[in-house]
This record gives sequence, C-alpha cells and structure tokens, in this order.
Amino acid sequence: MNRTIKYLVNDGLPKTFIVFYCVGLVLYFTPLTHNLFKLITPYTLVLVTAAIFSHHKEWNTKTIVVLASIFILSIIVEIIGVTTGKLFGEYAYGKGLGLKIADVPVVIGLNWVFLVYTSNSIISKYTSKNIPIIIGAASLMILYDILLEKVAPSMDMWQFSKNEPPISNYVVWFLLALIFNWAIQQFKIDTNNRPARWLFFIQFGFFIIIVVHNIF
Repeated sequence: MNRTIKYLVNDGLPKTFIVFYCVGLVLYFTPLTHNLFKLITPYTLVLVTAAIFSHHKEWNTKTIVVLASIFILSIIVEIIGVTTGKLFGEYAYGKGLGLKIADVPVVIGLNWVFLVYTSNSIISKYTSKNIPIIIGAASLMILYDILLEKVAPSMDMWQFSKNEPPISNYVVWFLLALIFNWAIQQFKIDTNNRPARWLFFIQFGFFIIIVVHNIF
C-alpha cells in the first residue's frame, strides 16, 4: 500500500493527474454532479498545484519570494481589472473559484503562479536562452487563456459583460506573462519539473474536451 501511494505521488503523478481529470469530466458532464464539480473546483486547483510544487527541486528564500510576489501582484492587478474594467475589459467573477478578496478569487493568484511556472518549465526544457523562454512561455499562457475564456462562463468562473473578452484582455495577459516569466529567469528559479509540464497539457486537454462538448 505504501509503495502504491509513493508511486502515485512521485513517478506515477502524471497518470494520477489523468485519472483525476477524467473523474472531473464525469462530474462536469453528469447533471446530478455538475454543481458538485463547481463546488470542488477551487480545492482541486489548490490540490494539483500543491502536488506539482511538492516536486520543485530547489526551495529557498529567493524562490518563495518570487512566487509569492507573482501571487500577490497578480491578485492586485485582477482587483484593479475587476474594479475599473480598464485592463482586461468589463468582467465579473462567479462562484466557481471560491473565496474572494475584493471580488477576486484567491485561487486566481495561485492560477497565475501555476501557469507561469508550468509554461516556463515547458519552454526551458528545450532552450536555456532567456528571451526565447520568456516569449515562448508567455505565448503558451496566451494560448491557454484563449481556451480558458471559452469554458470559464460554463464553469461559473467569470463572465465578460459582452460575453467575449476584448483584445485588451489578451494584451495585458501577455504583458503580465512576460513580466512574470522575466522574473523567473532573472532570479534563476529552477522550473525543471516533469509533473508540472504534464499537468499543463492535461489541463489544456481537459478544457479542449469541454469546449468541444459546449460547441456540439
């Protein structure tokens, strides 16, 4: 039993993620459990993020400060965005992401940390040059956001006043992604983390399935 648990949380973690998100799809598509799916979504984000960071190789004060700064700054920017409607466009968060601070879910900051870290991990696997990593990771984050915007309303995450997000949403996303990935590179945060890379693509596939389902 102990060996099985050890395998699932270490070498088998990507497979665990796949099973985990397959269960999530069942909950999402089943009418009787759809509300349960929305209820547990924020806890799921916390759980999977904790799982990938348990595999981070070099924890030190510098790493904690950089990741905490991304968490705090992203929430501040989101609060400004929700309050003014000037950054991302006019939008409001629903109940699908749980506890809020000034109308912004706390897990949004965690999601920014997750996306910056995982996208950086993916690109840095193929190059060690700063500029390609920063631009490549930011571009991955934009692709992720384009997909996420399609499913967010159906998961009660957030909704734009005109249904579709304006171009400014993606411009500001990209700029923030550049800044946060620059910080990762500038302070030499090691993002070499196999489960993190897997989780990015598993979540991406998860959202693609929901988008296709919503279309057809």
